Amino acid sequence: MKGNIGNKLAELRKAKKYLQKDVAAKLANYGIQVTPKTIYNWEKGIALPNASQFLALCDILGVDDVMWDFAGVHKGPYAGLNQAGRAKAHELIDLLFNIPMFRDDPAEQSIAQRRLRLYDLPASAGSGSFLDESSYVVIDVPPYVPASADFALRVSGDSMEPLLQDGQLIYVSKQQSLEVGEVGIFVLNGDSYVKKLGYNELISLNTDYGPIAISELDVVHVLGKVVG
Repeated sequence: MKGNIGNKLAELRKAKKYLQKDVAAKLANYGIQVTPKTIYNWEKGIALPNASQFLALCDILGVDDVMWDFAGVHKGPYAGLNQAGRAKAHELIDLLFNIPMFRDDPAEQSIAQRRLRLYDLPASAGSGSFLDESSYVVIDVPPYVPASADFALRVSGDSMEPLLQDGQLIYVSKQQSLEVGEVGIFVLNGDSYVKKLGYNELISLNTDYGPIAISELDVVHVLGKVVG
């Protein structure tokens, strides 16, 4: 059992691209002081974290179903869902947290929430789609969203992975120009894109997609910069 837990901890850490020293540093934020050697011992099954350490590790490594991840027991709210299904469930939960009537915190609901427009047609991270500025809903946004954000969109497509995932909610600051290398929302000949600005081109981060060249004949507008 020690080995199984250790192997899973190592797998989750590597999936997050953390080094053992990174995990040790993050544990310090929970008041847990350990060395990278301790992380090594846990992963090799030489020792086991205690309950407090294990719960902190689960939070750091993004574990929300301990039975699924560490015991292989398919029960609870994610039973029967594959990884794509679980990701979609997480997305829906995030949406519910933006609706005050579904939050179980009356004190929080009584505090004035910051609200932004969420446009229901996505900015494309793939082939491009028109951003209809007349079609949107107003959502409450969490406090970590940058103050410069003016509206929200959902990414459609995978061309900006790994930075932006298909279906991810992004926050945009309205501005009419960007610096080369910045990621923003562009309308090119009537189609909207979320891309990185290059020199006379729009760049995808996913290497499966080539850059989109911008010529003197193209009509390009910058709608804003992605800030969160």
